[in-house]
Amino acid sequence: MPSTLSGARRRFLAVNGTAFLLTTSLSATAGELFATRPVGTMPLGVVLGTLQLAVLLLTSWWYDRTLRRHADPLVGLIRRHAELVSTAPPQPASAEALGRRR
Repeated sequence: MPSTLSGARRRFLAVNGTAFLLTTSLSATAGELFATRPVGTMPLGVVLGTLQLAVLLLTSWWYDRTLRRHADPLVGLIRRHAELVSTAPPQPASAEALGRRR
């Protein structure tokens, strides 16, 4: 399970980090590029921001699907095992027993 989690987390961060750094570095170095209007009346900055949002949503869906497919069955198995192994929960002590301890 740790390899599944770390691999999925690395891929999620790499894809989204790359998209973010690309957009940020472009806006810092070529700000006038973001003002151009390649698609009708929409500036390039809005188009790139929308694409970055789409990448974020797609990778979030993929990350969630990966964890549901690989990690959730293992978590359920661990919980069922813990329920089988555990004993009855401890009962609260009576007031008399608490008074005797002091």
